[in-house]
Amino acid sequence: MTEEIIYADINVLEDASPACQPSSLKHHDLWGFARRHGFVLWIALAGDVILATAVIALGVQDGSSCKLCPMDWLSRRGKCYWFSKDSKNWTESRADCSAKSSRKLVLQDQEEMEFIQNVTRDKYHVWLGLSVPSAEKNWTWVDNSVLDQTLFPVTGPTVVNSCGVIKGNRIHSETCRAEFKWICQKEAVLL
Repeated sequence: MTEEIIYADINVLEDASPACQPSSLKHHDLWGFARRHGFVLWIALAGDVILATAVIALGVQDGSSCKLCPMDWLSRRGKCYWFSKDSKNWTESRADCSAKSSRKLVLQDQEEMEFIQNVTRDKYHVWLGLSVPSAEKNWTWVDNSVLDQTLFPVTGPTVVNSCGVIKGNRIHSETCRAEFKWICQKEAVLL
């Protein structure tokens, strides 16, 4: 078989339409492009607004809401809880909670106490936001409310510089200089 070489002339016709010559787009062609695509963007934006409004309306109607806590915090009943891994004295642990834009744990009810006990599993003791700040005061929470001892009786002396710690299923009086783990608490962020 012999090899043959074939030569051909190819004529390329220039298309004068603007679509085939992007480098020669005229100013008015860009406005037309923007108008066509801008309209689509406005429709998409309107759809997003309608969708967001519907989601908010459904949340309000059902009474449901989304509450979020920072990473490494536990969420429960609209609150966020952070459990320390190391130990500090009461004042240092209070400063740590403040640095986290939170406060030390203030117990509201027996159910919250049981939640704390379930998390700690009685393996370690934790500071509460509870202390006796002066000789004139009784047990006071860090939010300045007074402890209801019928709800949470404290075992041990009520003297100045005593601080509250959870040991097992009870609150005990300890010197504030002792070192224990602690719990910080803050409200969950509502979305």
